[in-house]
Amino acid sequence: MPGARLYWTLVFTDDSLGHLAGRGIDADDVADAVFGRHGPVRARHGGRGKNERWFVVAPLAEGELLTCVLRAAKPRDLEAEGAFVVPPRGLPEDPTLFTESMRLCVSARVSDDDEARSYRAWRRSKGGR
Repeated sequence: MPGARLYWTLVFTDDSLGHLAGRGIDADDVADAVFGRHGPVRARHGGRGKNERWFVVAPLAEGELLTCVLRAAKPRDLEAEGAFVVPPRGLPEDPTLFTESMRLCVSARVSDDDEARSYRAWRRSKGGR
């Protein structure tokens, strides 16, 4: 079944991890969703320039859907307290080497009912169930 293949390198900072922890989510959950480890990824984007964001909805291992908001990472993000990166293959990467494919996790949460319905309709339209 078709779905997005995202080859971004994810960037997390202490601030972003704190935000996620407040919602009971960790970096592994975000990586699992964004890299489609438990099912197809629906990715959309909006905004322009510094306001450009990517919205990713994908399943977690437990079957819940996770909605993630990402933005293009900046070199200063890699210098932030506790910064680390997660490449798509799960291999460690030097966080001091900035690339254009890096995306900072701004926010993530368990998808609400409307997002879940939209994701399921999208999957059906792509030949899934």
